[in-house]
Amino acid sequence: MRPAWWPAYAQRMTIEILAMRRSDVPRVLPLVHRAHPCRAVVGEAMLRRHDQPAPGTEETGLIAVEDGTVVGFLRSVLRRDDGGTAHGRSFLATVADSHLDTDVGSRLLEASERVLLDRGAGTLRAEAAEEGVQRGGEGFRRAVLDRGYVPEDTHRVLGLDLSGLPGPPPAPAGVELRPFTDYAADPRPLYEIDRLTSLDEPGAGARFPSYPEWRESVWDHPLAALDLCLLALVGGVPAAITCFLSGGGRLESSMTGTLREHRGRGLAGYAKTVALHRARDRGRRPRLHREPRGQRTDAGHQRKTRIHRRRNRDALRQASRGLSRSGGAPGRSSTRSRWA
Repeated sequence: MRPAWWPAYAQRMTIEILAMRRSDVPRVLPLVHRAHPCRAVVGEAMLRRHDQPAPGTEETGLIAVEDGTVVGFLRSVLRRDDGGTAHGRSFLATVADSHLDTDVGSRLLEASERVLLDRGAGTLRAEAAEEGVQRGGEGFRRAVLDRGYVPEDTHRVLGLDLSGLPGPPPAPAGVELRPFTDYAADPRPLYEIDRLTSLDEPGAGARFPSYPEWRESVWDHPLAALDLCLLALVGGVPAAITCFLSGGGRLESSMTGTLREHRGRGLAGYAKTVALHRARDRGRRPRLHREPRGQRTDAGHQRKTRIHRRRNRDALRQASRGLSRSGGAPGRSSTRSRWA
C-alpha cells in the first residue's frame, strides 16, 4: 500500500504497456464497458476478435498494467488498401477512472504508433469522442492532437429512449419486412444486399468479405441481433436492410442501407422504426448509433472524431523513439468494422 504522499509521477512510472493476451480479456472487458457506454460489448465478442484475424489486417490489443491491475486499453489495427499501402488506426481508447488524470492514454497511443510503424504504416489515424460517448475522451483527444494529428472527420452518436417511440409508420405500398432469422437456412440473399449497399457507401473500399468470411465474421458474430435486423422486400425482392448489435444490456444500430433503385421511398427509415418497436417489445435498452458526416442531428448528440496523421515515417519513428515496445504476437480482428 503506497502512502498518501506518494507522487503521481512515481505511480505512473510503475505502469507497463503490454500486448493483450487472451487471458486478459476478462480484466479488460469491465473497463471497456464502462468507458464506452454507447457500445454493445461482451466478452465473447472480444475473445472472438482476439482469435480470428481478417485478411490483410494485423491487430494488437494494448493494455496498461499497474501492479497487476489493468488500467487502460487501446486497439491498434493495421489494414492494407488495394494498392498495398498500410494504414494504421488507434481506437477504443480506454482508461480506468482512477487514472483519467494520468498519461495512460498518451502512453497507449505512443505504443500503438510504434507497433503500427514497425509494421509499415504510412498513415496513422486515431479516434476520440466526447465524454458522453467515451469516458476520458476529451483528455485522449488532447493527447492525440499533441502528437501532431489533425482532425479528419466527425460522426455523431445519437441516443433514443425506446419508451417514447411514436407509433410505427404505415408500410409503403408493396413492402414486406422480414427478420434475418427467417433466412437462417440460407442467408445468402442478406449477404448480397449487405455487400451491394456497403460498397455503395461514400468512401467505401473496393473489397467486401467473401460469403464464407461474411458468414463467420458477421452472421455468426456474438453481437449480431438477428431477430432485430430486418430486410425490406419490394415485390418480393430485397431492397433495403437495417442491422443492429446487442450485448452487455445495450443495443446499437450498426448499418442501414437501401439499393439505389429503391431510394427515396423511406424504406430504411420504415425498417429501422419497426425494428426499434421490436426491440422495445423485447425489453431491449435504448440504442445509440453512429451518424454519417453531413447529416443533421437532434439536440443533445455527442461527437466522435477521427483524427489522422500523415507524415514522413522516419519523422514518426523519431517522435516515437524511446517508447517501450509491447511483446507478444499480434491479436486478431473481425472482418467488418461494424464490430469495432
